[in-house]
Amino acid sequence: MMEKREFDIDKEKNFSEWYNTIIYAADLADNRYNVKGFIVHKPRAMFILNKIYAFFESELKKDAHEQVLFPTVIPEENLEKEKEHLEGFIPEVFWITEAGSEKLERKLFLRPTSETAFYKMYSLWLREESQLPFKFFQSCSVFRNEKEPAPFLRGKEFLWIETHDVFASSEEAVKQVKKDMEITEKIFKNKLQIPFLVFQRPYWDTFPGAEKTFAYDILMPDGKVLQIATTHLLGQNFSKPFNIKYRSKKGEAKYVYQTCFGPGVWRILAAIVSIHGDKKGLILPSSVASLKVIIIPIFKEKNKKEVLSRCAKTEKLLEKESISAKVDSSEKTPGFKFNKWEMLGVPIRIEIGEKEVAQKEMTVVFRDNKEKIRVKEEEIVGAIKRELNSFDLRLKKRAEKYFSEHIIEAHSLEEVEKILDNKGIAKVPFCSIEKEGEKCAAELQEKTRAKVRGIIADTNTSSTNLTKIEKTNEKCIICGKPARYKVYVARQY
Repeated sequence: MMEKREFDIDKEKNFSEWYNTIIYAADLADNRYNVKGFIVHKPRAMFILNKIYAFFESELKKDAHEQVLFPTVIPEENLEKEKEHLEGFIPEVFWITEAGSEKLERKLFLRPTSETAFYKMYSLWLREESQLPFKFFQSCSVFRNEKEPAPFLRGKEFLWIETHDVFASSEEAVKQVKKDMEITEKIFKNKLQIPFLVFQRPYWDTFPGAEKTFAYDILMPDGKVLQIATTHLLGQNFSKPFNIKYRSKKGEAKYVYQTCFGPGVWRILAAIVSIHGDKKGLILPSSVASLKVIIIPIFKEKNKKEVLSRCAKTEKLLEKESISAKVDSSEKTPGFKFNKWEMLGVPIRIEIGEKEVAQKEMTVVFRDNKEKIRVKEEEIVGAIKRELNSFDLRLKKRAEKYFSEHIIEAHSLEEVEKILDNKGIAKVPFCSIEKEGEKCAAELQEKTRAKVRGIIADTNTSSTNLTKIEKTNEKCIICGKPARYKVYVARQY
């Protein structure tokens, strides 16, 4: 952690420096572990990560998911059952070939994802239609040999949740995709105050083995998008090679339909840090702030005892109402303390000095806009509860405003490049997101360094449609053929 408790880097002008400094300045991680690409997660990060886990686990359990934990290692033959899946992950796999001084009879690998582990067991567990649906999830770490790791953005070991669901019908699988979207929206918009879009990825960017991939993208301050979750409609592409069948009520053997959902817990932390933070450091939504209120005593020696007594009384009063609070009674100056707790993202600061004690009031300062209000001592609990809600709402509105302002229609490559250079997402007419559109997508990427993210998903749970087709009479900006879709284009992590 930084000895000097000041942080003053302009996030908008130099996001990379800002991000790579605040991760360590705010004591979220330590990258000095002596295996390159693996980080130590510090207590502040783990508090946030555990909150994210809790939000998703709670919603998944409400949706009748049950929690399991599978082995970290998977045998090579599991991947061999799904060749398409193997090709997608083989460059990133960590292999285990020895145990002690002996060579293993068969190669094992650390899970990069767990479809092949779950589905091997599902073929053993499932027998009758009455057992369906299967809805299991695990909260775990996965391993991928990422060439350019960055804390909470790309890692060789990172944290996530993965659900693996099994249904008797395709219609049930589609409903689950919708439910995954609903869960993600509820958590991101109501808990984390982060706007996002759900895209159906184009054919060439679909998860290996999936019929359709739906990805949840956010916009980072440097204009790149970050994928923070995915849902895959697998159809029967895994049930057939893994022989996952059930006996129907009529006695027929039938293959199941499957989905999997992966909230990227690690990347969600990166999103919280990046979207809400400012040049003074972190700004944490109250739902993930381990400390919601910091109390700063301001005194001279003659009134020290009285001021500290009032601070302690306020801390106890807030804690009694389940509002996490702390008095910073260290010997540092008030200014140092202000900088420290601003950098760490505490939503609200209470200042108590000689004047506050005399007038039986407190000065309340908000982390996001630096505004100050005076609150009567007897009203402090109600005021803090009210102001925490207002604080979260301001974060949400600010993030949504920035997001919406940076999604812009484009009608030519020149306009696309201008939008991207201004840190935005371009919405463009495009010929196809099926196989025939892949050549145009490759040309677009070559010219702009950006990728087609896909078309907008239909997140309305009362609808049976998975996408919203935004019709256009324009021509594809690459090939000039009639555009079938409006697609979204962005640079990415």
